Amino acid sequence: MAERDEIKSLKKALRAITFMNQHGDVTATQVAQGIGVPRATSYRLLQTLASAGYVDKLPNSDIYRLTSLVRHLAAGFRDEELLIEIARPLLAEAQRELGWAIALSTPRDTEMVVRLNTDHDSPLALIRYGVGASLPILLSTCGYCYLAHCQPAERESIVNTTLERDELRRAVHFDRPQIQQLIDDARLNGYCHLEFDHYREGNLGVPLLLAGRPVGGIVMRYIKSTLRNKDKLREVYAPRLQKLARDIAERHPAQAAAAPGQFGV
Repeated sequence: MAERDEIKSLKKALRAITFMNQHGDVTATQVAQGIGVPRATSYRLLQTLASAGYVDKLPNSDIYRLTSLVRHLAAGFRDEELLIEIARPLLAEAQRELGWAIALSTPRDTEMVVRLNTDHDSPLALIRYGVGASLPILLSTCGYCYLAHCQPAERESIVNTTLERDELRRAVHFDRPQIQQLIDDARLNGYCHLEFDHYREGNLGVPLLLAGRPVGGIVMRYIKSTLRNKDKLREVYAPRLQKLARDIAERHPAQAAAAPGQFGV
């Protein structure tokens, strides 16, 4: 493309979004220094992005943060197909070993969406969900694993958006302190375990990270009445699911290109 055909302000805005995605909450001065523009230009970029809904300015402060709307910029990127291709034989192997149904889910707005599962291969699955089934992030073990590792601005946006919508708030069984505790536990333990009284199945999830970046999670569903030994969930099943997540990531080009030590669950 000829330089005269380029929209230079758009290029600067994209550089600003990239910088904020890497550094989290920032000031206009930090953005200016980070992308090499005058502070006045940085301020105009941030104000423009804010007016379009991609950036929020925190009240009574100089701090700017990205909103979840930024995720829509990548909505057409289909890297998930490669992830699923890599994960399919590994999920099948883990399901044969563990017996229980296993699924891989990725985020979409305020939901976690099933991209791949072994429900129809597991005789122990009480309900066989189809690919494309979704669940609010705040009701999902994979969702809490994702929230535990995503950028603070995105995490806060997802939680706020969910709790501000009446139909979603009524579905969520947790208040804000409980939500924060589940996120903290998922980050500390490397897994999330949820059981609800009105479901016969329990859920054990682990994060799926590529080059240190959360892209989703792996969940195992089990029949609560036949798996009462919760120590086994922590000592046997969680490590196996974590290994599964590592195996998927290690086969992905994004992980292969990352510096050693960036991945962990």
